[in-house]
Amino acid sequence: MSFREKYARIAEHYETLDRPLDRYFCPLRRKAISFIEGKRVLEVGVGVGKTLKYYPRDVELCGIDAVPGALEIAGKKAQELGLNACFREADVERLPFPDGSFDTVVSSFVFCTVPHPEKGMREIRRVLKPGGRVIFLEHTRSDSRLINYLFLWLMKLLLKPLLDDDPLRETHKLVKRYFEIEHEESHYTGVVRLIVARKSENLALLCVPDA
Repeated sequence: MSFREKYARIAEHYETLDRPLDRYFCPLRRKAISFIEGKRVLEVGVGVGKTLKYYPRDVELCGIDAVPGALEIAGKKAQELGLNACFREADVERLPFPDGSFDTVVSSFVFCTVPHPEKGMREIRRVLKPGGRVIFLEHTRSDSRLINYLFLWLMKLLLKPLLDDDPLRETHKLVKRYFEIEHEESHYTGVVRLIVARKSENLALLCVPDA
């Protein structure tokens, strides 16, 4: 069963399942969205729309997700909030947009489940305009070996078969291969990181396709 099928099964219950973490993650979602710039914004893996209430009302937002049930929930939220938003079923590894389409791209707790994260990074870079901004709020490997072995490895054993979720990925290091870092924060000993970066042509040579 693919990660899409796994998430489709829990889409309508996701907010209830995630609610215990809201007190820790929602302030970080709000902060992440505060870094957006420009008019045209893409959120990859928008899910059920947990970030939507933090967006300014004057942006043109496009949200993509691989799970149609999640997009239906996000679409209803956007209507209630009065957002200028559209939603499309799509995959971050194959974004259905021309090069340089967006001023900002947002990824909130997405790359722990992307099957081929290098492809996702390349696609985000492609659809960003030159000098565009990208914002990542992601689960990552902790700075603490103790937490990695006693907590995150156990979480991976539970979440990988259930949701294809790998909380031990080093997405923060991958981001640096594709974008120029402007701001980085480590929370809960690095279990969550907020990274704000920019598309710089100086890093083009680092973006080597998968073999």
